[in-house]
Amino acid sequence: MPSGAAAARDAELAKVASAYVSAFTNADAVFTRDSKRIVFVSNRDGLPQLYVSTVGKAPAPAQRLVDTTQRVAVGPMSKDGKSVLFRSDTGADEQWSIFRVDLDGKNLVELTPGERLQREKPILVDAQPTMMFYAARKVSEAKTTLYSASIATPGPAKPIFTTEVPADLADVDPKGAVALMAEIPMRIDMTLVRVDVATGKGEKLYPKDGKVTLFGAKFSADGKQVYVATDGGGEQQLLLALDAKSGKQLAKYNAPGEITSVVVAKNGGLVAVTVSVGTHSEIVLLDGKKLAPAKQKVKLPLGSGFTTGFSEDGKRLSVTWSTPSSPHDVIAIDTATGSIDPLRMEQRPSLASMPKIEAQVVDVPAFDGGKIPTVAYLPAGEHDKPHPVIVAYHGGPSGLSMLRWAPAIAFWLSQGYVFVEPNVRGSSGFGRAFEAGDNGKKRLDAFKDIETSARWVAQQPWADKTRLVVYGGSYGGYTTLIALSHWPDIWRAGVDYYGVANLKSFMAMTSGLIRKIFLEEFGDPDKDADFLAQISPLSHVGKIVDPCFVYAGANDPRVPRTESDLIVKALRQRHVANEYMVADNEGHSMSRTANQIQFFARVARFLETALK
Repeated sequence: MPSGAAAARDAELAKVASAYVSAFTNADAVFTRDSKRIVFVSNRDGLPQLYVSTVGKAPAPAQRLVDTTQRVAVGPMSKDGKSVLFRSDTGADEQWSIFRVDLDGKNLVELTPGERLQREKPILVDAQPTMMFYAARKVSEAKTTLYSASIATPGPAKPIFTTEVPADLADVDPKGAVALMAEIPMRIDMTLVRVDVATGKGEKLYPKDGKVTLFGAKFSADGKQVYVATDGGGEQQLLLALDAKSGKQLAKYNAPGEITSVVVAKNGGLVAVTVSVGTHSEIVLLDGKKLAPAKQKVKLPLGSGFTTGFSEDGKRLSVTWSTPSSPHDVIAIDTATGSIDPLRMEQRPSLASMPKIEAQVVDVPAFDGGKIPTVAYLPAGEHDKPHPVIVAYHGGPSGLSMLRWAPAIAFWLSQGYVFVEPNVRGSSGFGRAFEAGDNGKKRLDAFKDIETSARWVAQQPWADKTRLVVYGGSYGGYTTLIALSHWPDIWRAGVDYYGVANLKSFMAMTSGLIRKIFLEEFGDPDKDADFLAQISPLSHVGKIVDPCFVYAGANDPRVPRTESDLIVKALRQRHVANEYMVADNEGHSMSRTANQIQFFARVARFLETALK
């Protein structure tokens, strides 16, 4: 930890950072069975926790449901309407256990004690009200198992179906007889498997042949159809209605962008999809039979978000939404009119001092004639004034930077920076070819996009080209290290949080799920060892001369802390200015408000020195 003058400056900067980090978010609202209340997740108390509030009383205080020091993720409501399921892990290690708690906060019980697994979100069906279904795997394995278990009392789960590849439980039919498992051996080759719950037998439902990417799958309210969000193996994004038994196509919706979520109303016949249209989101209501857009249009402010689910009667749809100037919050869409109403309406007084943000979306020309979709956040009215710039690259690699609220953006603008997010090839949301454009040996084309986007930033009137900072987490941290080692003439400093330093050691130590998927993304550690060494930052660390701040979560199952240790050790051996922050209670995350505040304060003070 810093001491002396550095610690004093950190304390000053922490007060500023706190104003933005404490502007809490609300997300993932689930309607209670009677539609009179919602259960949602908020980080207002320092980390994501579970809250309940009354619909129609948006300004009224919300009640915290559980008292825990670990983060949580909301699940479904029980059929009797008395309780809700949720997941929680320990130290953000992603080994989730499933809990049940009554809506008055009583009778908290852990339903999955014992073996620690990466459990996915549970699914409940009305026909079997005391049973839940979920997919899970050991953190070290790709092999995934579908389980059923009781929600009445803790006990052993029953394995139903196992696949040797990473997989998600997409849905279970209303009778609890058939499950849909999405097998994911790689991002561009997925399979939807129809699993007979009684026998455990699985059969391919979609596609019948070829390679596709799946973005979601849900049963219709009567269980006779399956809605599949996919690229169909091409560039057109689709929602297909398939016969639930044969897989025969019954209807099709051509989406204007990538469908990132699908929810189905139990009543009313509607399907709602979230569509990623470039760098913003849209919500579209569809007729469940013909998949034709409904007459009622949903008009949301320019930003991004996703649907969570319909109310029991299908009259309302819950959505999480944010814009560049407003934190994520929960709203309701009237499905008859398309109008929107806030489900929460709370004061965030710390935002009063927030600088006015102006967002620009630019297609930066790529080296091969393509485009690099880029979002730039500027202090309003300061287009012609040179600023230090943070160029932030997202994780993934198939992530996507969209128009949205983020405490980091607000904080860095308050410190006088411009914040820029290029979506280099490999990003999702811009088509199948663009997302696959960095796989294997084509990783070098993505490197060219990194350089191109950075040099474009340096040429802008709002950029001080002598004070550019490269910044990113996870794959974005890897990108940061690649940028520092390949183009040191561009940068003055870098910020790497839980980034990969050595692809060989990373592939040996990461989770089984990530290892399997990254075989296609990067290559085989044995067969492609020379290439992985070529594109590993550690192989080029001798070219890094710019100061670098590094952050790691001690419990990270995706990019183990050892990767950050490697790069810090290498920098220190070469006497390159650096600072290292390790959070003992985080994994591949920065979930806790206290850690976020410390991170922003320390990085800001570090950059003040680096950019002098």
